Amino acid sequence: MKKILIFCTIILLSFYLFCKKESSKQTTLLTSSQPIEPEINVKRITDLTGIKFEILKTETIGYIPIHKFYWICLENRATQQQVRELAKEIIDDIIAKKPNTYHSFTIHFFYKDEMGKTLEESEPFAKATFLPEGNWLKVGRVPINNYKSYKLTCVFYER
Repeated sequence: MKKILIFCTIILLSFYLFCKKESSKQTTLLTSSQPIEPEINVKRITDLTGIKFEILKTETIGYIPIHKFYWICLENRATQQQVRELAKEIIDDIIAKKPNTYHSFTIHFFYKDEMGKTLEESEPFAKATFLPEGNWLKVGRVPINNYKSYKLTCVFYER
């Protein structure tokens, strides 16, 4: 009985330490030493829109429906129209490379001079979503069909 108790304690302690190690991981800002393989052509979109930006983080969540998230940092201030245009170009580039793959898109926008030490400590100034009929409830329930029914919505947060 004592051996079973010791064995269970070791297993539980190992599991606890593993979980603690995993949960303590933090997302930090990406630097040139932390390359990311984006689905988008940053240089082409920068040349097209005139807005310099970098990808801080990207994440794909789900298994049908699949949701795509981006965290983007702008080097300089931009108008709301420029941010909408940038969001549209980013999403169009992703769709061109992976057509009919993602059921939703969310892009969080940050200004470089407002970034905290980590992404989690930073506040976005805007968020863009690309959803079927602009509605989260339709995600995964409506066929993608080349995104014809999808609507781009941008929300700008007051400072």
